[in-house]
Amino acid sequence: MGPLKSLNFKFKNFKFRLGTQPDIFHSLNQAFEFATRNGFQHIELLMDHPHFYHENLNYAEVLELKGSYDIDVLIHASATATNFISLSSEMRKASYRELEKTIFLANRCEAELITFHLGWNPGFITSKGFIFKPEWYSEHNYRVIKEEMGKFLKEIESRDNSMMLCLENTIGMDERTEKAIEEIIHETDLRLTFDIGHWNVKPGHDIFLKHFDRVENIHLHDNKGDYDTHMALGRGNIDLGIIPFKEYRGFVTLELRDEKAIVESKKHLEEYLKNLK
Repeated sequence: MGPLKSLNFKFKNFKFRLGTQPDIFHSLNQAFEFATRNGFQHIELLMDHPHFYHENLNYAEVLELKGSYDIDVLIHASATATNFISLSSEMRKASYRELEKTIFLANRCEAELITFHLGWNPGFITSKGFIFKPEWYSEHNYRVIKEEMGKFLKEIESRDNSMMLCLENTIGMDERTEKAIEEIIHETDLRLTFDIGHWNVKPGHDIFLKHFDRVENIHLHDNKGDYDTHMALGRGNIDLGIIPFKEYRGFVTLELRDEKAIVESKKHLEEYLKNLK
């Protein structure tokens, strides 16, 4: 992480860096221009978007814009192109190859970190409705996270100038999945991205709060506790109080992907911080 820049919003006694994911209709240039105009310190490029996928993104253009606008870049690895807990060993191998390519691009872009998702296990549509049984995947998830992800992280850490990888809380997690994550946290230098919206709707995410000292990036968006709707802050019931903003020194990223909601959320966050005791 580079030198701390001055926050361009009015609560400068906080030490975190405030940024945003681009509006879904932003080009790369528009993303940097919008971030600068609205006082953000970084943008997080979502690789699932065709404009920002690593095979389409020009790292030289990113470097030029970073320098011109003095804006840091974070990378969000593709969630649709990876599944590290797939039942298919070939899919899991391909997912690690995909992440390797993302790491390569992120290094060339001089990105600060990469956020990545664990993946997912399928449920089934039946005549009785949608059925998902976590116990069907419990031991499988523990094994592949512990053995395969643990090994991958150790290999990445053994390299010089390795990229900071941050696992995000996404899917609901049972005790075995939590245990696997707990073990690789102790065995590797894995960092974390804490998504407060996901925490509000999915079980098993308190492990990310337990290891908040590993959190390097926070995703902020709102919902009403039932679905992951990515609403503007203040329009749902998430509790910002679970985040120790006064002590936190990492990145805070608004994950709305809509200009109006981004600006609204920034104002809500400013008001919250102004009243924070």
